[in-house]
Amino acid sequence: MASKIKVILTSFEQFYKYKYNPTITVSEKVENILKYSNVLNISTKVMQCKYSTIKNEVYHLYKSDPDIILSLGLGAARTSLNIESLAQNEYNSIAPDNEGIVLKGNPIIENGKDLLNTLNLKDLESISNNYVSSTISNNAGKFMCNANFYWNQYKINNENLNTKYLFIHIPFTDEYVGKEPVLKNEDLPILSENGIVNAIVNILEHLSKQIINSKTSEIKV
Repeated sequence: MASKIKVILTSFEQFYKYKYNPTITVSEKVENILKYSNVLNISTKVMQCKYSTIKNEVYHLYKSDPDIILSLGLGAARTSLNIESLAQNEYNSIAPDNEGIVLKGNPIIENGKDLLNTLNLKDLESISNNYVSSTISNNAGKFMCNANFYWNQYKINNENLNTKYLFIHIPFTDEYVGKEPVLKNEDLPILSENGIVNAIVNILEHLSKQIINSKTSEIKV
């Protein structure tokens, strides 16, 4: 029997003024749907919102030699599910991280460059739009989400890895209406949590099929 496709789905802990981070519950629901999959072996990881740990946390994900890593981040002002295309070589805090650190324009890597995601994002956008409003974004911010994206893409590029990587921003979901205090005072976008979960499940299944087809082609050759 062929080995399963290894998937790591990451979320972020609570940060800044928010009591909750919806990426955690979305991640848990995706895991619950896929944990009995005959194709995918999925695990989840809640990342810390700390400049001091983000690189090591990202690099530790690769210890298990994953086939796919999909990272989720909260973008409270995003009006749709955002599939991120560009990681910027810059730390620029919109708020202190969870150790109180504020960085303003610091390069992630000295003399480094911005990095592009290498997947076919248009296909993924089309799949995602079947379940929830989705778009490709070229602005992952310059805070912890961007740092997560950057270190993953940098490691993949620098070490010529076959890991498929994707970063997705989501706003708060309908599960947090009446629960997240910030939503009572700010007019923030809300998306369907079930829609987001289904979009991510189908994106992961699509990426897994690409890997299986690639392996099958290699065997035939």
